[in-house]
Amino acid sequence: MKTTELNKIMKDLEFPLNYIKKGRLAYYFIEHNNGKILVGFYLDQTGYKESFFLQFFVQCLYVPFITYNFSLGDRIGHHWEKEDIDKINNLIEKESRKLITLSTFDNFIDYLNSHSYFGHESGKKQYYAYTFFFLDRYADCINYLDKIINLKNHNFKPEWFIKNIKDAESLTHFIINKEYKQAKDILIKWQAETISNLKIE
Repeated sequence: MKTTELNKIMKDLEFPLNYIKKGRLAYYFIEHNNGKILVGFYLDQTGYKESFFLQFFVQCLYVPFITYNFSLGDRIGHHWEKEDIDKINNLIEKESRKLITLSTFDNFIDYLNSHSYFGHESGKKQYYAYTFFFLDRYADCINYLDKIINLKNHNFKPEWFIKNIKDAESLTHFIINKEYKQAKDILIKWQAETISNLKIE
């Protein structure tokens, strides 16, 4: 299904008032200490001309990423068609009710504890580490940064994690030396780049 058609379908979908619609995306932000987490629903293409997927996801914007990251989330239903709008709206309402408590960074940690993460193992560790930083929980942050750094001993493909390891080492240096502003400046820079890549806000 073409993007223009999916944009039209999004207009017919019903979300709570705190959601912003933009193209195929409906979303809101959780914000704390200048950090932002994206909570969104996204209409994704399938291999079939007349159908689409509805994807729910939660994405830490201060973790560098060049596109939407569906690793923390789930697909709602299977293939949908234009005629299924009422069914989809009912499912959105049910899913949105579950998300009422997902409104703070502390809530997000609880959500991360109880949901599967489908991407690379370093990604979930980054979500923990950087969120703990924004919560000023520096010991917890360092604990997860150490886990990222230890990926240099990964059994399979340690080279996959080189950038993540270097980033974690840099942030660890600043936090250990209590140079919190320098660490935060890095995270805010990554966040601005991710927001620009996603073309939101």
